[in-house]
Amino acid sequence: MRNWDGSINVSCALCNEPLETLKHLFFECTYSTQIWETLMKGILMEQFTSKWEEILCIMEDRARDKIQSFIIKYMFQAAVYMIWRERNRRRHNEVETPAALLIKLLDKNMRNKLTLVQRKGDSKIGEGMQYWFTTR
Repeated sequence: MRNWDGSINVSCALCNEPLETLKHLFFECTYSTQIWETLMKGILMEQFTSKWEEILCIMEDRARDKIQSFIIKYMFQAAVYMIWRERNRRRHNEVETPAALLIKLLDKNMRNKLTLVQRKGDSKIGEGMQYWFTTR
């Protein structure tokens, strides 16, 4: 965006870091780190990271349990979407959403998705809700 318009504000709308980059926004910004860590620390445990490339590598790991892999990938895409949406809301001077509320919304989103998958009869992901609750 800075290449298109040199006068554009390139600071992070979430934490006011002087330069907003992909890596900063997902998940090195204090706002997005708080969200990612709260939701994923219990899943990733000692592998927890907020580094973009490392998260992508974790998602590519085919040796990971199917339930865990599903939760990581689903939460990644949901968190990226919600954080990007919040970033855009703030850029357009809309009311700010506290990180705690986004965490609640993402948690509810995950529970809804796991319930839906369970109802559809996917036996390999069916125990996902129990796993999700054990990581809280």
